[in-house]
Amino acid sequence: MTERGKRAAGVARVFTQQPDRLAAAWRRVRCTGSAQHMPPQGLLDALVEPFIREVGLSLAGNESSAWSRTRAVLRLSPERGARSLYEEFAVLRRCMVDAVEVLGGGDAERAVVNRAVDEAVDSSVALLQRLIDTSADGPRVPFGGLVVEWFERPSEARVQPASSGERAALH
Repeated sequence: MTERGKRAAGVARVFTQQPDRLAAAWRRVRCTGSAQHMPPQGLLDALVEPFIREVGLSLAGNESSAWSRTRAVLRLSPERGARSLYEEFAVLRRCMVDAVEVLGGGDAERAVVNRAVDEAVDSSVALLQRLIDTSADGPRVPFGGLVVEWFERPSEARVQPASSGERAALH
């Protein structure tokens, strides 16, 4: 096996056997990129590791779509819209491409990652559009997991009883 082949195999191995490391990097970048102390729960949180693992299998030679093979939960939020999906996938793409470069991968590995993320973004946005408008076209590449609508509730402030000797009334 050539040196180039060994590096490509190493990239595939890290993606398939240690997707949690890349997912942790994705979560760190999301957290540091947020103006909030804790960013809202990500729409992709439940599927990052399985998707990275499937991209690793694509890097190892599996020709079918990593997105279609991903068995996980995709959350869609009409409230957050497509922009949130684009932002989360952009961070994921950056983390995965950076990992390819650090691990010594080349253009072929970057192309596999970019194609997989492009399919995932296009499919997710199409699914969101279909959720909003049932007459919209479905995704060109189907998602292999479960799609759920994510409802977000504002946190309710709890009212504490006054501490000045008053007692809470029980009814």
